[in-house]
Amino acid sequence: MTQQSAVLDLTQPHDNCVRCGRPTPLGVALCERDNPGHIKGPSSTQVHGTVLIGVIGGFVALLLLLRVFSAGAGPFTSAVSGVATRPDGGLSVAISVTNSGTRAVGASCRITAPGTPDFREFVFFTEPIPAGGTRTFEQTLVPGTGGAALPTTGFAVRCN
Repeated sequence: MTQQSAVLDLTQPHDNCVRCGRPTPLGVALCERDNPGHIKGPSSTQVHGTVLIGVIGGFVALLLLLRVFSAGAGPFTSAVSGVATRPDGGLSVAISVTNSGTRAVGASCRITAPGTPDFREFVFFTEPIPAGGTRTFEQTLVPGTGGAALPTTGFAVRCN
């Protein structure tokens, strides 16, 4: 039994050595045997600072990975190349999408019909488009609430 254990009243609150489990005074992380130089542990500010630096470093690493994996994707140019009316009041819309990037990648496209009072925009994802290539996709647009037919002109298309 060490001298520190003999002096310490175990009926009072105390801590334990993080290495061997011996009782230590409150706020002391290591016993006399495991810390003969009485080196103090890190302060709470140091611990929180280390965690903060780790979190910020994680976000920076995530942004770098995103940058690496998204390099060469797009920009995309798009245009409506044709519209046909369907019997249910909907439309079949042909959209040409050009990938101006340096690698084959799919695009996320959004079609906005003019005069549609509801919240919907028509969104679709394309198959991979080769770098510098143009592909045409056909999308079916269904009428909004109330069953009113969609207009056949004035569509806006945006692809990312």
